[in-house]
Amino acid sequence: MFPINVGYFLTLNANRYPNKTALLYKGRRFTYREINDRVNRLAHSLIDLGITKGDKVGFIFPNCNQIVELLFALFKIGAVAVPLNHRLVSQEIKYLVDTAECKAFVYSDMYADKVAEVKKEFNQVKMIVSSGQSFAGEHSYEQLCAHVDNTEPNVTISGNDLSRIQFTGGTTGRSKGVMRTHESDIFQTISIMTQDKMGANPDEVVMVQCPLHHQGGMSWLLSAIATGAEFVFCDVFNPEDILKQIQDYKVTYLLLLPPVTYLRLYDVPNIKTFDLTSVKYVQMSAGGTSPDIIFKTYNAFPNCEVNYGWGQTESGAGTNIVLTRELAHTHPEKTKSIGKAMPLIELRIVDEEGKDVPVGEVGECIARGPSVMSGYYNQPELTAKAFKDGWVHTGDMFKQDEEGYYYIMDRKKDMIKTGGENVFAQEVESVIRSHSAILDCAVIGVPDPVFGEAVMAVVKLRTGGSVTLEEIQELCKSQLSSYKKPRYVDFVESFPIDSAGKIQKFRLREMYKAFSRSYLCKSS
Repeated sequence: MFPINVGYFLTLNANRYPNKTALLYKGRRFTYREINDRVNRLAHSLIDLGITKGDKVGFIFPNCNQIVELLFALFKIGAVAVPLNHRLVSQEIKYLVDTAECKAFVYSDMYADKVAEVKKEFNQVKMIVSSGQSFAGEHSYEQLCAHVDNTEPNVTISGNDLSRIQFTGGTTGRSKGVMRTHESDIFQTISIMTQDKMGANPDEVVMVQCPLHHQGGMSWLLSAIATGAEFVFCDVFNPEDILKQIQDYKVTYLLLLPPVTYLRLYDVPNIKTFDLTSVKYVQMSAGGTSPDIIFKTYNAFPNCEVNYGWGQTESGAGTNIVLTRELAHTHPEKTKSIGKAMPLIELRIVDEEGKDVPVGEVGECIARGPSVMSGYYNQPELTAKAFKDGWVHTGDMFKQDEEGYYYIMDRKKDMIKTGGENVFAQEVESVIRSHSAILDCAVIGVPDPVFGEAVMAVVKLRTGGSVTLEEIQELCKSQLSSYKKPRYVDFVESFPIDSAGKIQKFRLREMYKAFSRSYLCKSS
């Protein structure tokens, strides 16, 4: 019987491609056989220490080989992986470890100081493992990887067993623990591997910059391992280092998050000195894009096509569009699309009563399929609210054109109601980003004595850039209905972001809930 176990992806390719490179990390190559060997030894050590099927194990690591080894060891023994954002502060770590009811906690010595502040206060943790110096009562990660037994663990796992609890990024507030099963992760992986022009090709070299504790990084890691491809880590964003690795490792598939991150890559003065011809696919997601970003990508990577898409931790699979150069030039409106549904997932756009909206009208996207989550951990009320008649309500507002292409308009919670009209922030942001002086922006609703809620743009300028509120308003009025233009603007050096680089609008709304009109209507 075929194992319904995400860990089997690694076992399978350790047998098929034992000497093929699986991971590339800081110049070191790990073969599929080598990684699988360490994973099995670690798995047996965890079993010896009392970690059994269903136990939750929290961990905090940068992007590195250890996060892959631990993840697959947990998959193979039926324990539940709880990856944590390495940017969390001490009290946030404690909150999430306790929320997930973790029995064990594993951490990189890079984060020893902040872990030290709370590790004695964990509610249910019985075992702690450190990747570096192990303190009294703790275990050494490397010693656990030296177990004498490197055979495949003999644990029976079903498709409905939890594979991981993935905490959401928190763009709308407190993170939620999304429960994903072995079955949902397997189908999510198959969906990615079978989408248009992204077949299961073991010759791909996949480079991912977004954190592996994020759904985007996790999904592409699983897909690369399942395919037998090479996976290249980026643990920090260093533009020149990324370009050098693309050149040296002949990267074919590149994923940076969010899309504006690519602009930082293209600003490297000597980018033309790097050989980037190996790149075939550039993936964009987790934020708004623009024709400027798309065409600069074509210029930087002469042989690439751009893939843009949408997905959630809750939905697993999502949407995807392959923006060929021909399509982008002949139908520039498609550069604003998130594409069509990926394989193995159904999407609908519905109104408040759950009825399908006509083509061209905006409604909430709902999803159904084997890749969706099974609910929120220990949050039955939220789970019941998310699931209705077997469909997950994503909270994202979509519309669809006559050809079946989807367009994301906004998060439902982020929709602005001004003077009785609905304004979708992402539509306004797309126009504002087209201004040559603007690097990025976020549009939010703020209290207003006349309109109840008014449109506000928070703008980050390019170096040396300058623009006024009036210029932004005129730009918006030239492409949108006048009521959608921002009435207020502020200029910032940086945005509050989550682990995937998404702007946290709930924090911006908190910042600007009380303000002076004269202060915000400034220009720069």
